[in-house]
Amino acid sequence: MRPMGVAEIDLNQLPIPDWGLHCPRCRYLLRGLPSHRCPECGTALDMSAIVKPWHRLRDPRFTGRELPFPDFGFDCRGCRRPLAGARRWNCPHCGAAFEPGAFVPAGREWLVVDQPFCGAVPLAGVEILLAHERVPYARHPSRLLREIYGGTPVVGSRLLVPMEFFFEVRWLVRRAEREMVEARRHADEAWRCQACGEDVPLHFEVCWNCQAPRRD
Repeated sequence: MRPMGVAEIDLNQLPIPDWGLHCPRCRYLLRGLPSHRCPECGTALDMSAIVKPWHRLRDPRFTGRELPFPDFGFDCRGCRRPLAGARRWNCPHCGAAFEPGAFVPAGREWLVVDQPFCGAVPLAGVEILLAHERVPYARHPSRLLREIYGGTPVVGSRLLVPMEFFFEVRWLVRRAEREMVEARRHADEAWRCQACGEDVPLHFEVCWNCQAPRRD
């Protein structure tokens, strides 16, 4: 599957950016190093192996303050019609004022991305999107996640994303929903997964339903 609008990030760029990375052998902080070799222990650094899905490599694409208002899948709380396309902080249909921050879950550091959040898009497909778009996330529950962030494990399949990426994740899910509908409507413009039979948009290289690779 190809990225959807974010510039490709060169994991091997030098000096090493402030991505919160450490040498896998001695835990030396790698920020600002001019080469891919740890100066503390001499380990050659394989950046593709060191960088994990939860590392923050870029800023969020959306803050929620963009106008015209992007399609985050939000509806006016008055008339229940979509707010996408609003050119000011008023519903384009009924004129009721709205505040984007009111849609952000209050008092939470992490956005819980589970199947109810993803709607019709399979959670596995959303995870693929997050990985390719370099949106930081971690699977939950897992021993690794508890070691990184702490907290109580939660039963069920879900992902945790820093709350600052809330609007971007909403946008990605909404876009994937539209593409899924279009793929099913125009099956001749999609490829069919040989593993599960799902119609998948042409720009996906793996099935968003079962993650099987595309076979031409």
